Amino acid sequence: MTQYVNVNAGYLEVDELDNEDHHAHEEYVITLLLSGYVTLKGESATQIKPGTLTLVPSGFPHTLRKGKAMSVHWLSFGIANEQQAQHDDLFSPFKQIRQGALPIAQVSQSRLPYLITLFEEIQRACSAEKPYVVLASLINLIISEAASASSISEVYVGHETKISKAMQFIERRCCDGISLKDVAQAVHVSPAHLTTKMKASTGFTVGQWISKHRLKVAINRLETTDDSIEHIAQKIGFSDVTHFIRQFKKAYRITPATWRRQHITNTEKP
Repeated sequence: MTQYVNVNAGYLEVDELDNEDHHAHEEYVITLLLSGYVTLKGESATQIKPGTLTLVPSGFPHTLRKGKAMSVHWLSFGIANEQQAQHDDLFSPFKQIRQGALPIAQVSQSRLPYLITLFEEIQRACSAEKPYVVLASLINLIISEAASASSISEVYVGHETKISKAMQFIERRCCDGISLKDVAQAVHVSPAHLTTKMKASTGFTVGQWISKHRLKVAINRLETTDDSIEHIAQKIGFSDVTHFIRQFKKAYRITPATWRRQHITNTEKP
């Protein structure tokens, strides 16, 4: 079963939006547009209308070009083990999007009220700091609805890009001591070319993406094992535990030990 980390959810109302450049998110993002419209620019421009789900995989380059009178439910989450998610059938919509499918799914009118309820429930669960099992169940139900909706597997806009392939390689191999050179070799481009394209497309460097995914694996180990901080640092590719703690604190503003204590406290809540 796929393990989720950094789960957040909310509701937004936006009067007008013009060329908001998001580059790429570290987390997976799912949105449900309730009213208004917005144009999403990925490999091509797509206008999103009310009743449409948008699914954005981690590291997927995209830009919101124009939007007006929007009301949106949104959900974001990280995945602790990307290799595990690759074999999870529930994540087939995200796999198809990485392979070139449009990142949208039109929800039928009969299913829309139920989906809205799921978004509202996960917002309440996040606010109340409900146990992980509650959040995970709601995420799974939302993704399942997306998989059942139309369009994701029907319309393709192109083949996997070099950036998409690079991101998938990083997700699979982030804890194996890989470097920029390894990623570039895996997607058959020069390190210099990949450096330029990755930064321009996602807003982050290859090294930063490797670090981000390592830290997500660390979170999973902190929450699901009794391994020492030193052992976790070694397992995810950090030779120096002090450097690992520094990078973790820079990303999450607390130490790994504090994260573990807070998670144990939250999971014990009714």
